[in-house]
Amino acid sequence: MNNATATRSLLPGRVWWWPLAALLVLLGVTLVLFQSTYASMVDTWTRSETFTHGFLIVPIVLFLVWLKRHELAALSPRPNRLALIPMAVLGLAWVMAELVDVTSVRQFAATLMIPAVVWLVLGTTVVRVLQFPLAYLLFAVPFGNFLVPPLMDFTADFTVYAVQLTGIPIYRDGLQFELPSGRWSVVEACSGVRYLIASVALGTLYAYIMYRSLRRRLAFVAVAIVAPIVANGLRAYMIVMIGHLSGMEYAAGVDHLIYGWIFFGVVIFLMFWIGTLWREDDAPVRPQPGDGRQALATASARLPRLAQATLLGVLVVTAAPAYSEWMNQRDLGAVTDLGNGAFLVEGWALPQDDVVAAWGPGYRYARAERGGWVARPSGEGSPVGAHVAYYREQHRYGSMVGWDNTLAGRDRSDWSQRRLGSVALGNGVRAERFLLRGPGRELLAWRLYWVGGALTTSPHEVKVREALQRLLGGRDDAALLVFYVESDGDPDASESELRRYAEQALPAIRDHLDRVRTQ
Repeated sequence: MNNATATRSLLPGRVWWWPLAALLVLLGVTLVLFQSTYASMVDTWTRSETFTHGFLIVPIVLFLVWLKRHELAALSPRPNRLALIPMAVLGLAWVMAELVDVTSVRQFAATLMIPAVVWLVLGTTVVRVLQFPLAYLLFAVPFGNFLVPPLMDFTADFTVYAVQLTGIPIYRDGLQFELPSGRWSVVEACSGVRYLIASVALGTLYAYIMYRSLRRRLAFVAVAIVAPIVANGLRAYMIVMIGHLSGMEYAAGVDHLIYGWIFFGVVIFLMFWIGTLWREDDAPVRPQPGDGRQALATASARLPRLAQATLLGVLVVTAAPAYSEWMNQRDLGAVTDLGNGAFLVEGWALPQDDVVAAWGPGYRYARAERGGWVARPSGEGSPVGAHVAYYREQHRYGSMVGWDNTLAGRDRSDWSQRRLGSVALGNGVRAERFLLRGPGRELLAWRLYWVGGALTTSPHEVKVREALQRLLGGRDDAALLVFYVESDGDPDASESELRRYAEQALPAIRDHLDRVRTQ
């Protein structure tokens, strides 16, 4: 190779020097400013077996980028300031999530900020080549725990139906069922969510590497979603059958979990092996020859534009953490004047006869709470109760809506809850109905949320309203409202009494909460 040829071979690499330097600077700024969010992701990978695969995502993405090196070598990076728009939107989403402590939104926004930064510095052509590796970063976000309840229900349904087909008598009560040989229950570890998430992450990568047509890729990803769900149902059924046929000697302890992972490994291996029957290969991509000196001259001419885009990117990335930090320093004040005891309205008084101790929902972090039993003075009907938990400065003290909080209570293993649908309370107001079971008690409860003067049953609406209030400089005041009654005896009559009280008390409670909000 003569000197002229050697010089031309080096020129394409030199075209990338300044863009890569600018990219590293902007990525470094992003990683530093959003370090708390990225650290929270790593912490979840460490603590939860469901998301341990997160440690592999970044190395996989870097490897996929390395596979694209020949295609990238033929390109000339060109900054695109249009990327500032999604960067600003992602920054706003991160701020709103930070102000009301929505972890998943923060993590998605911070993760998507990385592809946006790449787009800003390197341009559309480069991002088009790297679209899959950049999109694969989303699997680093520990997301999917919301699937646990429906997957638990599916596992219970599948297992009970399969046992019935086998001809063995089985009695089911919610997520618990009983065979002549013993009792079983479907817990969170039985949901199969970790199998599903791992299968989708691996299946998506496999589909990208093994196939070229979009149809085959989507088909394999669909199989990667369905297969672990069905396999987990079969796993649960076989565990129950092994336990039943062995007189509960096997598959009831640690071997239960070991068997589950072995079975999952076999299913994934078979899925991938069958997938190889339709693999598609293409010819390796090699860099196209071109005028390296002209490309280098063009890249040099773009340096001012690259510097400008990088500076604007630093400003946009910095704005979100700076604003949220300023907002979170504000003291929103203590919660006063919520009061104590039951909410008494016309036609209702404190019960004259002794009733079971008042019940409280398993919600934590409230700044103030009150509630208690009431009954009609005539003694007719069942006593009913109401409970209000008031929240403020949730980023500092804890959120009302979140995984930690349920009516049964995450820390109360002796209580369970089952959703029964919703009920209309008039004037467009609805409440969610729950059946709660605890030690010697069974309650029917209606739950709704108050946020900024509005009532809703949607946790997502709660978070959006809280975020908008804080973003505009206001408070994130919100409250949990629960009406409840003992469901023993005549449940229909008890619920009728609950409706009578809820419809009378709700306007007074709303007015009272509005006054507390202005204090």
